Amino acid sequence: MSTPPPSGRGRPADSSGFAWRAFFHQSATPIFVLGKSRRLRYANPAWEKLAGVKLAEALGMVCSQRRHSTPLASALAPTPEALAGRPDRARRPAPPGRNGPPWWDVTFAPLAGDGSPREAAPGPAKAGDALFGFVGFIAVVGEPVPAAARKVPPSVAALRDRRATHFSPDLLAGESLASARLVAQTRLAAQIAAPVWIVGEVGSGKETVARVVHHTSALRDRAFVAIDCAGLQPYLIESLLFGHGGLSASDRLGTVYLKEPRALPRDMQQRLADHFTEPTSARLVCGSERTAQAAVATGELVPAFQTSLSAFELHVPPLRERLEDIPRIATRLLNRTIDPAALAVLRGHTWPSNLRELVDVLHEAAGEGRTGPILREHLPHELRLKAGLMRAGPPKSLNLDAILEAVEKRIIQLALRKANNHQTEAAELLGVFRAKLWRRLDALGIPIPPQPPKPRKE
Repeated sequence: MSTPPPSGRGRPADSSGFAWRAFFHQSATPIFVLGKSRRLRYANPAWEKLAGVKLAEALGMVCSQRRHSTPLASALAPTPEALAGRPDRARRPAPPGRNGPPWWDVTFAPLAGDGSPREAAPGPAKAGDALFGFVGFIAVVGEPVPAAARKVPPSVAALRDRRATHFSPDLLAGESLASARLVAQTRLAAQIAAPVWIVGEVGSGKETVARVVHHTSALRDRAFVAIDCAGLQPYLIESLLFGHGGLSASDRLGTVYLKEPRALPRDMQQRLADHFTEPTSARLVCGSERTAQAAVATGELVPAFQTSLSAFELHVPPLRERLEDIPRIATRLLNRTIDPAALAVLRGHTWPSNLRELVDVLHEAAGEGRTGPILREHLPHELRLKAGLMRAGPPKSLNLDAILEAVEKRIIQLALRKANNHQTEAAELLGVFRAKLWRRLDALGIPIPPQPPKPRKE
């Protein structure tokens, strides 16, 4: 490519001795030529310099935007308009990136002909003519901007600061020794750059701990992405991370949290391990019920997760080991006071589903008592029964009508609460007409709640 080809090669029959290859060869504009099968047939030195590829290496490359096409082939792929024989222009991310800037503005000029190079017309293709190939011209738009030089809007910066303030180590603090140990481990994990493996029971707050580690570390200005490996299909995870425009190519990704990576196929595990073992801008944090060593021993994980991706192991204690923290957790979740009798009931439960179960119970209690402190009567029946505050066994009276009325009243109240006191929506939830709901409200002695204000029409 250093010496222009002889002027006799590549001349159309009616060119009167014009050497088009030599003409393109001297142009400072990146130019390339595709055949009718979209294979690369020619590119000038300006194209080689821009693409960073020698023509001898790329000659014959099929330029399409199929799933397995290279970024360069995707950038040079003709548009549907060009394939239909009409000139067109497209903005593509500059290879090897999958997103810009910089961008390439690629102009496609279709060539008409019958397939013979010596009879090809130099002008654009016309209706009824056979498509002979394409001539492409590239113009670079924009320059890559370093991540440190990008300006963040004030509203986004304020939102990011609020999130970082919320997910601080104080979120995990408590009165128990187990909480103090957890906070110390979390602070240490935030100070190092090694991958973290978080071990804990279901619902113990592993993802919350991962977010605290991220927002306390030096990567707090970048994004946090949580992926449920058991809840998503492996091909979706592969596309999210490594597909077209995937997160692995972005420099704005700070932490990737994998929930139960042992649920992935081993080939997908190996690809993740190969990616995060190499130096990357993102940090890997995994959460699991089992340690990486135990999962590798049973064959559920590839060995790289034990040797390289669990350098720092962090244990999240179950809620039953930090019952002293329940008042602090409950106050933080509800922003309301809790009666001491209700706290005694909460401390007497073993919480098999940990924090997830506590959150559900507190939200249900807050719905029962809309104002004032949370009382013991607002807690679920099962908790009060286990605490010995209610007698188990059948009721003294087995009056069927009274039992059915109590159940119906409870269901109607639940429907009204879910519909935000909107009677029409509550009737739809119950599967009855609104008039019937009004009659049952009156018969059961349920006060008719006020209707929410209707939106004004413009």
